[in-house]
Amino acid sequence: MQTEKDAEIVGWVGRLGAAGAEHVAGRFEMGRSWVYERLSRLVADGLLEQRALLHRRPGLYVATAAGLRWRGLERLGAHSVRPGGFEHAWEVASAAVALHQGLPGWRVLSEREVRAREREDGELLASVRVGELPGGRPALHRPDLGLLSPVGGVHAVEVELSVKAPARLVAICRGWARARHLHGVYYLAPATVARAVERAVRQTRAEDCVTILGLEQTAQLIAAEQREAVHV
Repeated sequence: MQTEKDAEIVGWVGRLGAAGAEHVAGRFEMGRSWVYERLSRLVADGLLEQRALLHRRPGLYVATAAGLRWRGLERLGAHSVRPGGFEHAWEVASAAVALHQGLPGWRVLSEREVRAREREDGELLASVRVGELPGGRPALHRPDLGLLSPVGGVHAVEVELSVKAPARLVAICRGWARARHLHGVYYLAPATVARAVERAVRQTRAEDCVTILGLEQTAQLIAAEQREAVHV
């Protein structure tokens, strides 16, 4: 029999897309042995699936179709993680847990949730326009995470592990600079990637809305938003 905590775990993993056991432990403040026991049970019950993608790296858990149905998340669709996307999925989950812990009262939405919300509401929440598709529809870029403050402000959070093509990066940064529905954008990136983002930000004059931090600097992001909240 599943418990309320089991339901919370499956719902969180289903909304996020993929997470490791240590992410579940951090998100729900549970001991590792208890987490592994619960995750094993949820896998056995067909609500989660464990995917071992890289040698000597922890597995990632994703919600199965049955798990999504159980939590009423069918609209998000099954999430697929390939070996090449392991590191990104891992870092996004780490950032989501850190933001949840450091900014209580805020909502942390995954890219999957942002897409679903925008489709349902018919307006942009955390995405930006970066061009036009054939037929005239806008081409959108969605961030890895949407950060919603208790007073309604929306921030985009990007976990950037590789350097995008310069033209693509410029188009995205131009979109951030023009986005009036966002209160700001944070990039979490290693040094080489951060430099590429900095160039695109300067080229598009997006310095006022884009903040670039190191991959492990979620604490600085949290501190910045806590300071901002004091002055609201």
